[in-house]
Amino acid sequence: MSRSSLPTLLVLAACIVFCAPCAARAASNAQDAMRACPRIRYSTNPHYPPYDWITAQGAFEGASIDLLKLAAPKGVELVPVVTPWKRAMYLAQKGGIDLLVSLRIRPERSEYLEFTTHRAFPNPIVVFARKAGGFAFRSWDDLEGRKGGISLGDTFGNGFDEYWHEHLRIDEAADMDSNFRKLAAGHIDYFVTGLYVGEAYLATHDLGQPIVALSPPISDQDIYFGFSRRSPCAAWVGEFSRNLERLDEQGIPERLLQKHLRRFQEHSVKLPE
Repeated sequence: MSRSSLPTLLVLAACIVFCAPCAARAASNAQDAMRACPRIRYSTNPHYPPYDWITAQGAFEGASIDLLKLAAPKGVELVPVVTPWKRAMYLAQKGGIDLLVSLRIRPERSEYLEFTTHRAFPNPIVVFARKAGGFAFRSWDDLEGRKGGISLGDTFGNGFDEYWHEHLRIDEAADMDSNFRKLAAGHIDYFVTGLYVGEAYLATHDLGQPIVALSPPISDQDIYFGFSRRSPCAAWVGEFSRNLERLDEQGIPERLLQKHLRRFQEHSVKLPE
């Protein structure tokens, strides 16, 4: 053995000595979690494509569902609970659902959900405007003096919520459909919402004129998986976090979003009426 190879061998030996207990602990934790929760009842927002939506057959589909299947530990049964989003959050509070898929971390949600430490997906929030007669947008200040729209109850983070309440003239409408139609009709000058959900909507609705997303994003709040604190399945949060990190390093979440967004752009998805 050459003298120069000795330090390398010592490092490898040290890695084996110190990593072996970690691997053993991880295996033990996984076994404990499997005993506590071999079956995960999950739900998600049924109207949030391309992340997730409900099909005409009443099943969940979308990037979130694909990612969930990839992140779930081997042998765990995944059971969808298809229900309105508000009720899904209520059931998670009570322990009637084990896992909520792809949602933002908020203080009130953290009271009853234990979130993964690694994100599930990026979720950039952007300004949409009419392509014809649009305006230059470089910062939030460029929105002042214009009339904007958001969907009722939406929050955006990154300080924008406080900013718009103090400086901007924004109307709240019931939903995305109402806001995009108001934008197309010229009743508002811009609409703030998620980039991917906005593009999925525009791919499936003819508003009579082109609507475009402006850069830069308002904020880029990631979305996560959240386990009910009343569910024994919260024992899986560490394993899911590690798996989501590994998948993110491979670029899987972004590719899943693009895959399902293309389906909407190619009109190969039909949502229930």
